[in-house]
Amino acid sequence: MSFFDRKKKENDDNYSDLNNPSYQNPQPDQNNFDQAQNQYNDAQMNNGTQFGGNDFNQPSQAAQPGSNDYFFGQNQPQMQPQQPQMDPNQNPQPGMDSGEEWQYTEQNLQNTLDQSADLKSQLRSQLLADRSYCNHILRNVGSDQVDERKQATDRIDQINASLKEWFGTDEMANEIYLDANNDYYIFTDDLAANPDSDTTNMWQQLTMTMADKGLLANAISVTYNDQVDEAWMNYQNAGFVDGNAYLLNMYNDLQGRNMNTPVAPAEIPFDADYRVQHVSDKVDKILDADDKLVMEVSRNANHQLQIIRHYKDGSQLLSRDIFDVNGVISATQFYDHRNANKVVRENFYRQDGTLVLIKSYTAEEPYIQLFSEGNVLISTFDNDEDLIFWWLKNQALKQSTSTIFVSINSEYYKKLLELRDYGFEVIPIIMKQSENAQIVSDLIEGKDKVNAVLAGSDQVNTYLNKNSKNKLDITTLKELDTPIYKE
Repeated sequence: MSFFDRKKKENDDNYSDLNNPSYQNPQPDQNNFDQAQNQYNDAQMNNGTQFGGNDFNQPSQAAQPGSNDYFFGQNQPQMQPQQPQMDPNQNPQPGMDSGEEWQYTEQNLQNTLDQSADLKSQLRSQLLADRSYCNHILRNVGSDQVDERKQATDRIDQINASLKEWFGTDEMANEIYLDANNDYYIFTDDLAANPDSDTTNMWQQLTMTMADKGLLANAISVTYNDQVDEAWMNYQNAGFVDGNAYLLNMYNDLQGRNMNTPVAPAEIPFDADYRVQHVSDKVDKILDADDKLVMEVSRNANHQLQIIRHYKDGSQLLSRDIFDVNGVISATQFYDHRNANKVVRENFYRQDGTLVLIKSYTAEEPYIQLFSEGNVLISTFDNDEDLIFWWLKNQALKQSTSTIFVSINSEYYKKLLELRDYGFEVIPIIMKQSENAQIVSDLIEGKDKVNAVLAGSDQVNTYLNKNSKNKLDITTLKELDTPIYKE
C-alpha cells in the first residue's frame, strides 16, 4: 500500500461524499420560502474549496469552516467555536432610523470580513500542512517510485497555485511533517562520555521537541566503544534523552551484544611455569620461566578483564585483546613487528567467540571483511562509511519505516543522505548557522536536494528561510529553559 493509499484509507471515514449532487449543490429548504421577500431564508452557503487527499488528479479544495474532514488529523488547526453571526442579507429591523441602518450594515460587513479572515487563516494552515505531508512523501519514497513522486509533486503545484491565488505568494515555510507510524533515530558518530554543552543542548532540544509531539527518538551510534552502554545510561540519567529510548550501536549489534545472552567471562591463558607479578590493583604482569614478559593484564574497577597485551621476547608487543564490560573478549589488535605503535589488523568477535569482522590496514587485504556466524565471508568494504551504510540499510533499519536525524557535523552526513534513495527519511540538524559552512552552503544552494531541516534556534530558521534557493520544511527545536540563579 502506497503512502497516499494509506492516508486515503485512514481518512475515508472522515470525508463527505463529494460525488453526491446534493452535497455539491445544496438545496434550499422548500418550506422556508419567504413570499414577501420572494427568496429563501436559508443562511448563505460558503462556497470555499475543501482540501481532500483522495485524488491527486482532482483540483485541491479547502475545508468547510468547523469541519473535521481535513486530510491531516495531526496537523489540523483547531477551530474556535463560532459566535452567532448576523445574516448580511437580512434587512434592517423595522423602526430603525437612518443612522441605525448604516451602523447595522457596517456591523454586518465587519462580521463578514472577520469570517473571511478566519477562513483564510484556516485555509493557509491546511495548505501548508498538506504541502508538508507531500514533502514528507518525497523524502520517504525511493527514486524508483515514479508515480508516487509525481503525485506528490503535482499536488504541491496545486497547493502552491492556491497559496499564490489567496495570499499572493507560496514562499512560506512549512513545519516538518512527522508521521506517528515512523520510527525515529538520532544518529551520532560516537556517544561521548563527557559531551560538551553544544552536544547536550542538541540532544535535549530534540528530545523535548519530539516529546511535545507525542513521539520518541531512539539513537544510533557507529563507533566501536566498549563503554557505550554506560555512556547511554548516563545520558538518560542526565535527562539528555528520554528514559524509554534505546541506543543501537553498530558494533554491539554485529557482535551480538544486544541479545543479552549470558556469556562466561574469559580466562587468562596460563602455563605451569608462568608467574604473576603484581604491579597495581588493576595491573598484573605475567612472566615466563626466564622472567621474560609474556602478558600484561589490566582490569577494570570491578576487577574484570579489560585488556591483555601479548609480548614476544619480553619486549616486542604482538597484540592486544580488548574485553567488554562483562569480561568477554570483544576485539584483538595486531601490531606491526617493526613498529609497535602501528596496528596492522583488528579482529572483532561475537559473544560466542566467532569472528564477525576484520579490519586490515595493509595493502594486501581488503580494508573490512564481514563474516557470517559460520565464518563465511558476507561482504567486503573499502571504508567505514560503506560498512555503516550497509548495516543501516540491510540490518539495523531493514524492518522499519525510519526517519534519521543527523547533525551536519557528522563525518557520515553526506553518505547518510544516500539512504533517501532506499525509502529512508534523512533530516539534517543545524544548531548554528556558523557551523560547517560548506555543508550549510551546499544545503541552501540545493546541491544535496535537502527539503527538511531541524533548526537549533529561530535565528537559524530565519537564515535558512531567507537564503535557501529551494523550498524547505523547517522545524525549530524547542528552546531550553535558561536557569535562574539566585544571589
